[in-house]
Amino acid sequence: MVEAFEADGAALGIDIAAASLADAGQECGLPDLFLAEHIPVQIWTALPNGLLDYVTEQTANRLGLTAADLLRDGWQNVVHPEDLGLAVERWLHALASGEDYEVEFRLKLAGGSYAWHLARAIAQRSPDGRIVRWLGTNTNIDELREERRRIQALLDEVIEQAQERALAFAALRRENAVAQARIAELEAQLLREQ
Repeated sequence: MVEAFEADGAALGIDIAAASLADAGQECGLPDLFLAEHIPVQIWTALPNGLLDYVTEQTANRLGLTAADLLRDGWQNVVHPEDLGLAVERWLHALASGEDYEVEFRLKLAGGSYAWHLARAIAQRSPDGRIVRWLGTNTNIDELREERRRIQALLDEVIEQAQERALAFAALRRENAVAQARIAELEAQLLREQ
């Protein structure tokens, strides 16, 4: 059973035809399945109602599944539970509006760990503007997010050090002003005593 959602969030389902995955890829407009299977991005397509109708074996293998499993069971089971709500909300919005789909979420990999992915999809339209298919990709951005986190941690550390130094400098300026005032006071006293 393939999972999809109505605009009101109600689950839908359809049975998968017995067509081969190669046939499905050809029907989805992916004539070069070698390219689709070997580029470092997960490729998928969906029908206008949001049901997956094609996913590369490479995509499924990285998730520890077969393409047939993903087409039968849907993608919701491999999205981290904390990210699923936003992913579904944005997907439903794209389906209802025809706008591009974009969301970051964690996908469960074959080994059981999760990795961050950027999912994007655009609507393929007929000459009269009807959506005929959704063309989507999932790009692993786990390393990029980790690098962003490290850079942010370094920036936070630099900001904290700068703030500490600014406070220390301000304290030194206050102490210097007090010392200068004391020196002026002592010089004035010396002048009076002469």
